[in-house]
Amino acid sequence: MSDYIVGVDEVGRGSLVGSAVVCAFRSDDEFFQTLPFDIVDSKKISHKKRQLIYDFFTSNKSLNFSYKIVVAKQKEIEQKNIHLAILDSMAKAVTGISKITDHIIIDGKFLPPELEKYHAKTLVKADLKIKQVSAASIIAKVYRDKILEKLHSIESFYEWNKNAGYGTKNHLRAITNIGISKFHRKTYQPISKLITKLST
Repeated sequence: MSDYIVGVDEVGRGSLVGSAVVCAFRSDDEFFQTLPFDIVDSKKISHKKRQLIYDFFTSNKSLNFSYKIVVAKQKEIEQKNIHLAILDSMAKAVTGISKITDHIIIDGKFLPPELEKYHAKTLVKADLKIKQVSAASIIAKVYRDKILEKLHSIESFYEWNKNAGYGTKNHLRAITNIGISKFHRKTYQPISKLITKLST
């Protein structure tokens, strides 16, 4: 019987807006040989292909794979800080689908303390090396993009449907011209700096 691997990745750490999304994806390596497409890091494929892969995973129930999405909400990020909020979300995602015998690989350098009893390790750029992490990155990316599209439908002038909340030139210009929204992370620069400036 093949070993099962749980790959974990997050999306939205550096965004100025809204939630961050963590996904844990569980399968064996042989599973990827059965797919009608190749799985690579979400940043290496087009928006259209990410959506097709996301739709496949979300519409096909299988004993050969499973995934768990956990959302670190804006309020949690502001209260805990982004680092702790993501670690907590990673722990929840992993414990939600994994078995104690699974091998867990987390993209990055930091391991949630709750996972020390598991066969868990961190790996920098795991989304480029481990298929399960790549799959997790695709699911998390598409899921978060959908969240930002909803926020964009409420406040379209920041162009969150294009920049995903990151500090692009147009986004920062809109913040300067219009101010911040209730969806901006108040503890992030330049948001926190702007709040301080307005209050003085």
